[in-house]
Amino acid sequence: MPVPNLIKYIIPAIILFILCMLISVMIGHIGDPTQRTINRTQIIYTQTAFFIDSDNKVTLNDHLRDPWLMVKDDWQHIPWSFEQHTYWLKITLTSRDPHDTQLFAHFDNPMLDELDVYQLDEHKNMIKQLALGDTRQGLTLAQRSIPTFDLILKAQSRTDLYIRIKTTGIAKTPIKIYNHDEYGRLKEKIHLIWGIFIGICVMIALYNLVLFFAIKDTVYLFYIGYIISVLVLMGVVLGFGHYIWPIPVMAFIHKYVIASNFTIAIFSLLFALSFLRYHTHKGRLYQISRNFLILMMLLTLLSFWLPEYQAAPLFFCCLGILYFLSFTLIGYKIRLGFRWAKFYIVSWIPLICTAPIQPLMLTGKIEYTFLTSYAFLIGVLLEIILMAMALADRMRYQKEKALYNATHEITTGLPNLNQLEITLESLQAQQRKFSLCVIEISNFNSIAPYISNQETDKLVLKVVNDISAQINLDRRFIPFEHKHGHPIKVAKARDGVLAILAHRFINLQALQLQLEKMQLTINKDLTLSGLFINLDTHIGVCDHPATTTLVSHIISQSFQALAQGKRAGKEICIYAEDEHFNVAQRLTLATDLQQAIRNNQLELYHQPQINLHNNTVEGSEVLLRWQHPTLGFIPPDQFIRIAEDTGVINELSLWVIETTFKQLKELLSHGFQQHKVSINISGKDITMRGFLTKVTNLIANHDIPSHLVNLELTESVMVSDFNLLSELMKAFSNMGVNVSVDDYGTGYSSLAYISQLPFNELKIDKSFILDLVESPRNLTIVKNTIDMAKHLNLTVVAEGVESNLVEQKLRDFNCDIVQGYHYSKPLPFNDYLTWLDNYQKHVINQVY
Repeated sequence: MPVPNLIKYIIPAIILFILCMLISVMIGHIGDPTQRTINRTQIIYTQTAFFIDSDNKVTLNDHLRDPWLMVKDDWQHIPWSFEQHTYWLKITLTSRDPHDTQLFAHFDNPMLDELDVYQLDEHKNMIKQLALGDTRQGLTLAQRSIPTFDLILKAQSRTDLYIRIKTTGIAKTPIKIYNHDEYGRLKEKIHLIWGIFIGICVMIALYNLVLFFAIKDTVYLFYIGYIISVLVLMGVVLGFGHYIWPIPVMAFIHKYVIASNFTIAIFSLLFALSFLRYHTHKGRLYQISRNFLILMMLLTLLSFWLPEYQAAPLFFCCLGILYFLSFTLIGYKIRLGFRWAKFYIVSWIPLICTAPIQPLMLTGKIEYTFLTSYAFLIGVLLEIILMAMALADRMRYQKEKALYNATHEITTGLPNLNQLEITLESLQAQQRKFSLCVIEISNFNSIAPYISNQETDKLVLKVVNDISAQINLDRRFIPFEHKHGHPIKVAKARDGVLAILAHRFINLQALQLQLEKMQLTINKDLTLSGLFINLDTHIGVCDHPATTTLVSHIISQSFQALAQGKRAGKEICIYAEDEHFNVAQRLTLATDLQQAIRNNQLELYHQPQINLHNNTVEGSEVLLRWQHPTLGFIPPDQFIRIAEDTGVINELSLWVIETTFKQLKELLSHGFQQHKVSINISGKDITMRGFLTKVTNLIANHDIPSHLVNLELTESVMVSDFNLLSELMKAFSNMGVNVSVDDYGTGYSSLAYISQLPFNELKIDKSFILDLVESPRNLTIVKNTIDMAKHLNLTVVAEGVESNLVEQKLRDFNCDIVQGYHYSKPLPFNDYLTWLDNYQKHVINQVY
């Protein structure tokens, strides 16, 4: 097993071992306080008796007049039932201790309606009496949650306790008598286990609420509903509910406790259906489950009218059906390969193991102890924790699946452009030399309309298989990933274009010979859907040294080589930079650029951004232009690359930022008080020493509102230094400066980091917008991107809008802001001011 995988399993195993040790130590400290009652710790003797009053008419005086009503027997032999009888219990306490003893009789059933306790001396004189129970008024929280009767047993004396129990629910009440110290320990352990349970339930519920607001998946709401229902029920059954719910609420819950049981069952089934994704297909099992849910909801309403002893058997019948149905749902999904279903069934194990303990204890099959009385609570707690782990595993699987879908073609399963970029970035990080080879199937776009999508995929996979047969065993070619132990060395760069990576070749000539050999196996005749195809390919190669270069440039250069080769009629072409700028000329141009910066010979153009919700101008993106005195117009991508290579980029960026702020100040003076400006930021700017301070000072010096400034970060920025970028973005966010993801969709990094950094805006790259109406693929990508951004509360900007049809599609998708030639080309600042005035007048005329 590889070392990373070994670590992946060893570390969780160690953590699990430590947690088990902590739980065992905690249980050891809790112990069983019921083993420390007075008959084990004091010189006190007890004698018990009981009487069942079926007519509910016997009083204490009747017992005093006729002592033989009571059956002298151990309380373990009392035939408790759900019927509404009155139970009389008597215990005689005889002390041989030479000192007075303070004792506490603990009644471990906080659900009793009426609990009366009378203490009499040897001569049948009343010493003390206390009325407890849920129907009694004026009780303290402690008396309601931990029903207890305290008494003083005189030295060398005897006293009788008469106990009257009457309730509509479970009447069985374990009674233990403790001395002062042991009762104090009992309360500590009860409060400890209550606190742990409440704390974990609240923490997990809040965490899942956060997840719901982030992901908008109803499974988290159903899980929260289950947790709250369990908290309500256990609070009533064990008594701690008095500390978290008002007394009227507790009285209501106690009266309709069976409804709480049904609520837990309903949320359990809702959670199972959502967790296992049955709602997405709605097959036969889903329909059965839905009908059963309706039945349980009706029975829940019915339980408000039925007495508890009649409603309880109905619930137990439904519980059996629920168990059977739940395991059927889980089993079916496991057979379909739902990995996280296994974790779900594991989470049920503690509940299944502990659920029978309480009924067995109530029926006298097992002895009452502190641990058996809280066994079900511990089982529920473990189930909630394991269910949370199952949810986490489900989320992890979904993230892995989403990442896989983002880095692979759905129909062919091939690594896509995103995976290609990830691999290139990894090779750069390792400072490894490599050559990127893109292989285009000739006339692919011409052939595709005449064959089905399935046949198109077959054509691509046929070429992939031919390439793989030649390079899979050749270690000089780099795999993108491994599947089932086999290397995957071919990626899909775009429709009809594949990509492979090579290294370790002696020189480019050796690589070219290998590629020519590979082409001989690819280029052949074949027939698809009755169409005869003369399969031919062209290859473009970009040889990349072990230096840092934008992966987008590497990919672009390989496609440039492909285009150069096709123009020159060559099947294989290796990229060579244009010789328009040699080293000396590049240095001269860098010097000229620096002088242009210092002499304000550069110019900022503004392209308006329109708010689709109200058709107003939201702001503009500033674009840098340079008209060289002798060379004329220099494209930005050329001189910006020279600026980055020669270290002039920081000075250039600060000039752009300051000039933008000056122009924003002028915009404000012209009355455009809410006009925003968007500025592109490079990776070199992020790493500039004091960049944050410089921007902050410029905002303050020009006295402009920080919320009108928007910094657009491209992929290259996000991969430069994530930690530094994260700190910088938090600082900008605290200042009120907006931060945008620029050119979204063109690379993996923005997809990976968008959820980790405080972005305000997402800008969809124009390559997806230009042919939005004609391309169903781009239409789907753009719609899903906007939906995702809305769920993340991000403003969406689409660039490259050039027609009414594209604008309308974006309106339908609820896009926020658009820009493009449909509204205006980038304009010099003065021209832009004129355009703004005209646009504003046009909007006003439309209104009136």
